[in-house]
Amino acid sequence: MSQRVTVLWFPDWPVYAIGRAHGWDLLQPAAVIAEHRIYACNAAARKAGVKKGMKQRHALSVCPQLAVADDDPARQLAVHDDVLTALEQVAAGVETLRPGLLAFPADSLARYYGGEDCAVELLLDAAVRQQADCLAGTADDVVTAVWAARRGKNIAPGSGPQFVQSLPVGEMVSEPALAGPQEVVHVLRQLGVRTMGDFANLPRTDVSARFGAVGAQWHRIACGDIDRAVAPRRDIPAIAVRQDMDEPIANTETAAFVARKVAARLHAELFAAGDACLRLAVRAYLSAPAGYAGATMIERVWRCREPLTEEDTAQRVRWQLEGWITRLRQQAPTGAASTTSTADGAGQGGDSHVETEHFDEPVGVAALELVPVETVPAGKVESALWGGPDEGMRAIRAAAGRAQALIGVHNVLRPVHRGGRAVASRVVTVPYGDEDPESVSALPTRQWQGELLHPLPSVIGAKAAGKAAGMDSGMTYPSAAHPAAKVEVRTGDDQPIHVSGRGLLSGEPAYLQWGGRRVEVTGWAGPWPVDEQWWARGKRYARMQVATADPPGAFLLVSRDTAWRIEASY
Repeated sequence: MSQRVTVLWFPDWPVYAIGRAHGWDLLQPAAVIAEHRIYACNAAARKAGVKKGMKQRHALSVCPQLAVADDDPARQLAVHDDVLTALEQVAAGVETLRPGLLAFPADSLARYYGGEDCAVELLLDAAVRQQADCLAGTADDVVTAVWAARRGKNIAPGSGPQFVQSLPVGEMVSEPALAGPQEVVHVLRQLGVRTMGDFANLPRTDVSARFGAVGAQWHRIACGDIDRAVAPRRDIPAIAVRQDMDEPIANTETAAFVARKVAARLHAELFAAGDACLRLAVRAYLSAPAGYAGATMIERVWRCREPLTEEDTAQRVRWQLEGWITRLRQQAPTGAASTTSTADGAGQGGDSHVETEHFDEPVGVAALELVPVETVPAGKVESALWGGPDEGMRAIRAAAGRAQALIGVHNVLRPVHRGGRAVASRVVTVPYGDEDPESVSALPTRQWQGELLHPLPSVIGAKAAGKAAGMDSGMTYPSAAHPAAKVEVRTGDDQPIHVSGRGLLSGEPAYLQWGGRRVEVTGWAGPWPVDEQWWARGKRYARMQVATADPPGAFLLVSRDTAWRIEASY
C-alpha cells in the first residue's frame, strides 16, 4: 500500500527569503544576485524581461526599478525556520527536502482534518500568513509529489504513472533536490526522446546498458513505479550523536565548526554500523534569556533521495544552527540584553564605534543532537571514488596525506578551475588541502564568454604527436609550443588550409601533414575565431576540432596566421 505525500513548493524561494529580510514589496520586481548575475527573480521581474543568468547591469537596464541584493544563505535559513514554525501549527512531522521545498505525510493529515483537500488548504493558509507564495502537490510518492507541486495538482491514488508519463523528459532535472541525471536527459533529448512516456517505452535492458544503475532507476520512475530504490530499514539501530557545549553557541563561525565535528562523529557511527542515512533529525536544546516565550527544544527533519555524505550532513546542521541562532536573537525580549558602546581614541575625535551585547544569561544553542530517522544498508549505495560515501572520501584523504608525507606537500596537487578561453589556462593546480588561490577566489565569475564548449579535451598537449613524429618515448607529452605538435591542414588536392580574416576556412580539411606522416581527417568542426587584447598588440587565432582515422582519435587544433598546432586531444 502506497503512502500519500504532500509537498509544498515555494517558487523563487531565494527572492522571497531575502526580500522578507529586507522588507521588499514582493509584488514588485526583485532579484537575488550571485557572481554579478541573476541567481533568482520573481514573477514581476520576469514579466519585465529579467531572466535567470542575466548580468546584473543588463537586468537593471531592462528593469531600472528592480530591487536587488546578494545571495545570503544565513538569512534564507532564518526565514526558512520561521516558515517551518508556522507550518508546524498545522502539521507535525514536517520534512525539509531543501529550503523552499517541504514534505508532509498526507495520510495522517487527511485522517486528522477529514480529507486531503482540507489539509492542503490549511497548509496553504499557514504559508499565506507568512506572506509566502507556494503551490501544493499530493501523490503516492515523493518524486511524483514534487512534480505535482510544481503544477499545483493533487494526483489521485493510482494515477501517478499517467501523470508522470505526460511530463517532458527535462522534468527529471527541474528540481535540484531530486538530483536528476543531467547527462541522461541531455542524451535522451539528442535521441529525440521528448516525454517521460517516450522514455518509459524504451526497453529497460537497453537503458541500463547505456546509462547504468542511474538510468535504470529513473526509468522505473518514468514507468510510474513507486520510488522504492532505497527502502527504509525497520530495525533501525539506536544511533544518536549528542554534543553538549561548554558555552552556548551564539555565532555562525562556531556553528560551522561544531557542525563539522558532530557530522564527523555521526558518520563514524553510521560507518561502524554499515548504514547510510536518508532522513536526519537535527535537535537543538536552546539556552534562552529570561522572558523568552519560544520552545527550548527544537527538532527539524531533513529528507534526501540520496544517502547523506559527511559534507552534506555538516552543511545541513550548519544551516539549521545559523537559522536558530539568528531567530533566537531576533526574538530575545526587550531588556534581556544591555548594549555597551566603545570608541577608539575617545576624546581625540576617534570615529571607530563598536557595540557589543551582554545578556544576563548565556544565549544560544546549549546542546545539539543528530538522530538518523531512516537508514539503509551502506552496501546498497553505489560507491564513487570522488565525492561519494564516506568510505571512499576517507580513503582518498588518507592516501593524499600519505603521499604528501612521502614526496612532499607541493608534489600532490589538486586542480582548481579559474576560467579562460584557452584549454591550458583554465586550470591551476594547488597543493592538496590548500584553499583556492586568492587570485582565483577573488574573481567575480569563472565563466568566460567565448570559452571552449563542452566536452573539453582530456589531455593537454599533443600526446600522440611525439609518436607520429617519430620522437623517443621520453618526449611523448609535448606542449602546444613543442615542434612535435606542429601540423599542416591540407585539402584533398594537397593545398594548405588557413583561416581567413572573416573566420572562414580556405578549403575543406582532408589530411593532416604530421611530421613525416599524412593522416586522413574523417570529421571536423569549426573554426572558432578568437580575438583578444585588441587594445594592445592583440592575439588573433582560431580553433578547430578534427577526427582522424590512423591514429584514431580527435584533436583540438589552434591556428595562428597559416600555422597549425595540436593544443589538446580528446
